[in-house]
Amino acid sequence: MKAAFYYDIDDFRIEDIYLKIGKDEILVEVQSVGVCGTDVHKAIHKTVPTPIVLGHEVSGIVLKCGENVKKFSPGDHVALAHHASCRVCKLCQKGHDSLCDQYLKTNLYPGGFSTHVRVPRENVNNTTLKVPESLSFDEAAFMEPLSCCLRGLMRVNLRPGDTILVIGSGPIGLIFIQLARAFNSGDIFSTDLVEYRLQKAKESGAKYTINPATENLKEIILEKTDNQGVDIIINTVGISSVYQQGLDLIAKGGHYLFFAETYDKGTITLDPNLIYSKELDFVGSYSSSPDYYQMGLDLILHKRINVLNLISHRFPLAKLNEAINLAHEAKNSLKLMIHPQE
Repeated sequence: MKAAFYYDIDDFRIEDIYLKIGKDEILVEVQSVGVCGTDVHKAIHKTVPTPIVLGHEVSGIVLKCGENVKKFSPGDHVALAHHASCRVCKLCQKGHDSLCDQYLKTNLYPGGFSTHVRVPRENVNNTTLKVPESLSFDEAAFMEPLSCCLRGLMRVNLRPGDTILVIGSGPIGLIFIQLARAFNSGDIFSTDLVEYRLQKAKESGAKYTINPATENLKEIILEKTDNQGVDIIINTVGISSVYQQGLDLIAKGGHYLFFAETYDKGTITLDPNLIYSKELDFVGSYSSSPDYYQMGLDLILHKRINVLNLISHRFPLAKLNEAINLAHEAKNSLKLMIHPQE
């Protein structure tokens, strides 16, 4: 058993690990892991204690089950999520699983960028799903990020025909575009600074693609919406000034989804009268929820969402650092998958 330990910027080391499971746990042979933007930020800027094994969008095969585990058997194909809420506290009952006190205290061990992971009891019970063998491991690994997007989309009260602006056409933005189409949205606008990604946004279902570096975003939005603005804004770009720009583009009665953490330490200026007079909703959504794991897998299984089209590169575990740097460049890549068994 091996894992790619992150020690420093550009310093990943493949090391041996030994995993022993408890009576309520399972051992999973990892087949596919998605490289998430949070993995990239942690690795590029060294924002986490080291050494550490990153990676949390995981699928694989159950190798062993603890004696108390009844839900799974060796040989089962499974999709995993890294954190597990308690599902019974006040916050969980209100749909805020990611704010549960237990949430960040749980994790796959040692992390997804490994050949094998130990899945603790809380995760076995609440965040591990059996998947049909007709679903590829790459597809199954999208369960966690797709759930994040579904949870966010449900929080903005999307109605059929609503116009939507998706800011950022990376893998997450493209998932949002496909989901909006699947839930019968109206016209979808998407933005990005990279033409390759704008083309992918068009292929994913966006009607209008806009490069804010060369086009006037506000003028285009207002022109195409009869000066009304868009009903829903989904911001997947963690830059404060980008959040600020969205305030001029939202229609009366609109919803603004804050989906990306900002790292620039900036702020936005918000006039309370804007919220009052236009009756706006500003909503934050951080991470995933078990409420949407099965829904996400079903959308993939029934071909409502095509996640395979989002994958631009696949790498073995030994080339994880190369994958991280390619994802950071964000020019000619989209979703990158790691295959630890290769």
